[in-house]
Amino acid sequence: MSKTKTFIFAVISLIAVLMFILPACAPQPPAVTETAAETAATTAAETEVEETAPAVLTFEELLETAKADKEYSGAPLTGKKLAYTDIMGGIPFCISVGNSVKSEFMKAGGTEADWIYADNQYNSTVGLQNADIILAKKPDVFIEFQADAKVNAIVSQKFGAAGIPIIAVDVPVPGAPFMGVNNWKVAYMAGEYAAKLAEDRWGGWDAIDIIVLGQMPAGGEVTMLRSEGFGQAFADKYGKTVDDPKIVRSDFGMGEAEESKAAMSDVLAANPDAKKIVLTSINEETMQGAIAAIETAGRWNKDDIIIITQGVDDVGKTQIREGKTDAGIAYFPETYGKYLVPMAIAMLTDQKVPPAVYIDNEVITKDNIDQFYPE
Repeated sequence: MSKTKTFIFAVISLIAVLMFILPACAPQPPAVTETAAETAATTAAETEVEETAPAVLTFEELLETAKADKEYSGAPLTGKKLAYTDIMGGIPFCISVGNSVKSEFMKAGGTEADWIYADNQYNSTVGLQNADIILAKKPDVFIEFQADAKVNAIVSQKFGAAGIPIIAVDVPVPGAPFMGVNNWKVAYMAGEYAAKLAEDRWGGWDAIDIIVLGQMPAGGEVTMLRSEGFGQAFADKYGKTVDDPKIVRSDFGMGEAEESKAAMSDVLAANPDAKKIVLTSINEETMQGAIAAIETAGRWNKDDIIIITQGVDDVGKTQIREGKTDAGIAYFPETYGKYLVPMAIAMLTDQKVPPAVYIDNEVITKDNIDQFYPE
């Protein structure tokens, strides 16, 4: 090989070697590393997100929050529309329930704009109309306080088709969780207390002329338990049957005083010789009518009458304090919202809700009423 060719070959070889070596020798950009300060900042940011994200609470935890009168963490009902209807606006029991539900809704982030209310007016037709109006407003959850079981069945079908959850208050709605009283339990409690009074005052079963069960058949089978349990308590104590002639059943209507007054007048007319009377009814409004019927008939003598009511709303408290009634089974309507709103939150956050949530009840008398409802 000539010296020229040898020189050219050497140059080419050198260039190739340099092309291979130089990139490796060139300064490299620094590796992306995170400083201690940056790491701390990132960790703090992640922690803040975790702390500010609203926790999804179980129904039991929500119920505990409500009973402790605390705000609901994360305002879970912010931007949610809650619809509520009551049996009849203006009567003390419904006023207490409605105020309680609305108060808890606001604590959970609700607003006046998202609060939907309707008065069912103890009227089945009005109840159906209200349900249709509410359905058109597309609430996120519907709390239904309606007296007619047939209406509730129709409402269940309509709202179920629309995918809107319902919570039933006191009168069941098919397929919906129920909140209120255990109707059999409260009736039996009332019957046991009445039987004890009859034993202490009159000597028991033989002295009783009639035991009147003021009922509301329109409310359905479950609501009927609110009076049937009363008769069963007497039957159990004295070894009788619930169809004993002394146990008289009367349809006191849809819950208003005028209907119950007329019904009780019929009972008195059918039992003109009855003196020792034991009486219960589904609520204190109907009892007010029954008492008026006895007074109008000229047969009011409190020593000969034992009355146990259901509910202990403002009317019931007055009846107890004035000595018109002997006792009432307290439902504490002013606390209903503390059960209903946690149920609504749990349903909207896919948490498990019991099929039935019952109020804890107490027998309220003139002797202990100030412990529960001080004046």
